[in-house]
Amino acid sequence: MSTGLATLQADVQAAILGQGGTALPGLDIYRSAYRLRLTEALAADYPVLRRWLGGARFDELARDYLEAHPSRHFSIRWFGRALPEYLERQGPLEWAEMARFEWALSLAFDCADSKPLAPETLAGIPPQDWPRLRFTVCPGFSLLRLRTSVPHVWKALQAGEDPPRCRVLSTPTAWMVWRQGLRQFFRSLSEAEAECLVRLESGAAFGEVCAGLSGCDLPTDAARQIALWLRRWLKDGVVTGLRG
Repeated sequence: MSTGLATLQADVQAAILGQGGTALPGLDIYRSAYRLRLTEALAADYPVLRRWLGGARFDELARDYLEAHPSRHFSIRWFGRALPEYLERQGPLEWAEMARFEWALSLAFDCADSKPLAPETLAGIPPQDWPRLRFTVCPGFSLLRLRTSVPHVWKALQAGEDPPRCRVLSTPTAWMVWRQGLRQFFRSLSEAEAECLVRLESGAAFGEVCAGLSGCDLPTDAARQIALWLRRWLKDGVVTGLRG
């Protein structure tokens, strides 16, 4: 490629990105189209946040975000991944947490397919081997600790209903997000269940996971409680296999 052509291409790119460059006629059209496409991509990743803020306010947010975080990835899919962190610095807490929640849902939607671990597989494992078992969780699994009630707001907006007032909580609530089949799911967790899942996802042995419950205030003994949780994780498709 000639030096002149490379320079021209760099100038055109800089002009479209709003970073100076040459002032060729007609570039404003490309600049506007580029920004519009990125705004549309952001709205596709955060449709409920856009509905909550309204189109005009969301478009303003998108313009500010683009200035702070120009697209650096070859795939437009990842343009919006820094929005939650951006809003934590710039916007109200509830906006940031809605963005975190929606991004987790979008990652769950895009993740690879998986099948839940069959209970019959576990039934054949001798009791003395259980403490050494290590499990895998489904792709796209996320565990969030949210300081506001944004999941309830999201649920109402998604259903086309008037959202409840978003509350700031005295203590964060743990939520897990995952996909089973073709649908995304989310539910709140007790702190004890959340800690178990954190350990499970990190590859801790089942005995270590159970031992971590010893200091928790549980309605039943630790072994019985984690057995109940494991049964639900299997049913929900959260636990998908055994680590080798």
